[in-house]
Amino acid sequence: MLFHSNNKFAKHRCLLYLVICTLVGASVSIRDGSPSALASKAKASSTIVTSTPQTVAPPLDEFDLIGKPFLEKHCLDCHDGSDGEGGVDLSTFQTSKDVVGSLSLWGNALRQVESGRMPPEGNSRASAQEISKLSDWLMRTVENGTRLDPGHGKMRRLNRAEYENTIRDLFRLPRSCFNNNSKIIQTNGYFQPATGQMPRHVLAVSCFWNSRERYSDLPGVSTLPVDPPVEHGFANDQSALSLSPLLMESYLEISNSLLNNVEFAELSNLWQSMFMPVKGESGDDSIRRAEEQLLSFLPRAFRRVVSAEEMLVYLNLFKNEIGENNSYSKSMITTVSAILISPNFLFRHEFLTPSEAGAVRDSDLKNCFKMANRLSYFIWGSMPDDELFQAANERRLLTDKQLKHQVDRMLDDPKSKSLATEFGMQWLKVQDAASVLPDKTLFPQYYVKSNQRPPPAISMMIEQLLFFESIMVENRRITEFVASDYAYLNRQLMDWYSIDPQQVLGYTPPVDRFEDFFRIKWPDGHRGGVLSSGAMLISTSTTSRTSPVYRGAWILDVIYNSPPPPAPADVPPLEAASGENSIELSIREKLAKHRENDACATCHNLIDPPGFAFEMFDAVGKWRGSYANGKKVDSSGELRGEAFVGSERFKNVVLRDKSRFVRAFVEHTMKYALGRQLHFVDQPEIRRVADSVTQQDLRFRSVIKEVVLSGPFRKHLEKNPGSQ
Repeated sequence: MLFHSNNKFAKHRCLLYLVICTLVGASVSIRDGSPSALASKAKASSTIVTSTPQTVAPPLDEFDLIGKPFLEKHCLDCHDGSDGEGGVDLSTFQTSKDVVGSLSLWGNALRQVESGRMPPEGNSRASAQEISKLSDWLMRTVENGTRLDPGHGKMRRLNRAEYENTIRDLFRLPRSCFNNNSKIIQTNGYFQPATGQMPRHVLAVSCFWNSRERYSDLPGVSTLPVDPPVEHGFANDQSALSLSPLLMESYLEISNSLLNNVEFAELSNLWQSMFMPVKGESGDDSIRRAEEQLLSFLPRAFRRVVSAEEMLVYLNLFKNEIGENNSYSKSMITTVSAILISPNFLFRHEFLTPSEAGAVRDSDLKNCFKMANRLSYFIWGSMPDDELFQAANERRLLTDKQLKHQVDRMLDDPKSKSLATEFGMQWLKVQDAASVLPDKTLFPQYYVKSNQRPPPAISMMIEQLLFFESIMVENRRITEFVASDYAYLNRQLMDWYSIDPQQVLGYTPPVDRFEDFFRIKWPDGHRGGVLSSGAMLISTSTTSRTSPVYRGAWILDVIYNSPPPPAPADVPPLEAASGENSIELSIREKLAKHRENDACATCHNLIDPPGFAFEMFDAVGKWRGSYANGKKVDSSGELRGEAFVGSERFKNVVLRDKSRFVRAFVEHTMKYALGRQLHFVDQPEIRRVADSVTQQDLRFRSVIKEVVLSGPFRKHLEKNPGSQ
């Protein structure tokens, strides 16, 4: 039994004991071979060995080996004492335990170091090896020092898109019924992800343009309320999705206008069985039928198992209503309207409250329904379908294999288009392009005289959506977001980007066929990917000129998930530009003067260079070699020590260190999947996901699967982490 001890030190002591006994026995056998003498000697040797005092060295704190030397070499010159730069004092940290107590501070410090913002120029710069060593230590410290889940457990209201999709699926409608002009493409027929291939030709009808083929929304149905914006997040962020009394009234008005709409009744595949009276049916028969309908409808509306007490509340409401008006239809409409304004419908219940945590932790059934909801709102932006409900009811959503199967099935469903329209377009900030109005004097070509075509920005938004969908549907590498060799363009964009349709298509499509988008191969390397897309270039320009600052900030935010902080209030803005025809200082020269201010230099040294890489594109996304005043465009710069000239070489620099982009894309995806901002305690799992995605050839589906399998996605709230 001694050899089966789990204590390695104990094993060594046992072996040493036997060796000594053997040696003592051999010695005794020469002088005295009697068994009694051998046993006596062995006992004496055992006493001697076990009585030797043992000293165990205290465990080394990695803070002394890694954290402290890094601080002393790179940080304490500026952050030592109460008067440290930015109010940050790093001299108080002495152990790894101290670090665990201030994870938010250390998370920000690591991000500053990894992004290159710190230490500032002129100070000792950390090498890549030093940064990697610091990062690995901090990840170990986080994992070993905390078990907190930063989810905060806030119930989040369905946002505008989720509400619209949930109503569609709950009432089994073929399409949405709301006037929602935020959709970039209204048609869905081309989107068949189960084929694994996007078509070469897409008919894309936009809600932003009064297309002749656009179907109308239901007249008389109230407009959905607009969700509040979330900075550096997504429209499903739990921090912004509360429910005020005024908003509750809006949802009551929406439910009433929907359920009393004749066209809605004609569209719904649920209406006939649920709302239509049966001729000659008695009052008791009506109540029994209403109970049957509610038994089916209520769990789907609340997206979970419903108790008998909850069911009785709505059945009693129906009974009271039919007793007063003697109308089955009116009574059921009132009952269902009450269901649609219940917090159980309007909110997503995916986290445990402290009072029920102990009871539910062992309940696979409830956890499976919570997982079904998380999956469906992540990938579909809507409620679970019948198969997900069945899988949850049969407790089939708890293993990696089951979850991977569901992710593949859901991504093959046309409803996964929501992942592109909601996550993809918000990540890329595509809709910002629709609000840009370039100066008519400087850019007259932007304003199309024909009423058959919208402004180019609308086509550019569709271009981006189709490109994102192609990477998603075809499971391409996510690095193609940075650089790719193809795009979806209509004739308007081919002209705008100076592409000969004969060269890329073999024929010239009509100019007025705005909805016809074709998959083309870029004839040069200037375009391709999201960085040099027209939507990005227009949305990051002013009305009169390009803005390397806006473009650089977009790249830091979207590509690296490292948005720069807002400019200090006391820092003056750049001098107003009089357009790119000006013979005054160029934008590069003005920014150079701006960086002479120490308060500006730290951030602008990081923001400006990526923006300069795209100076070869003007304020409306057209290619140029010089400014209108004749000055040659300078698109050179340096990113993390690597020099580049132009957008194509800049993309090469980004991809040479693609791990930063991969991690950032995982972070963006995780933010959307969890519906909250990320915290430093999420970083070990984020980095694990990024490493796993890299090992799986950077494929889009591997990102979705690994996020679903991650700890933050699968855990329930057990303890509020407070400020961490």
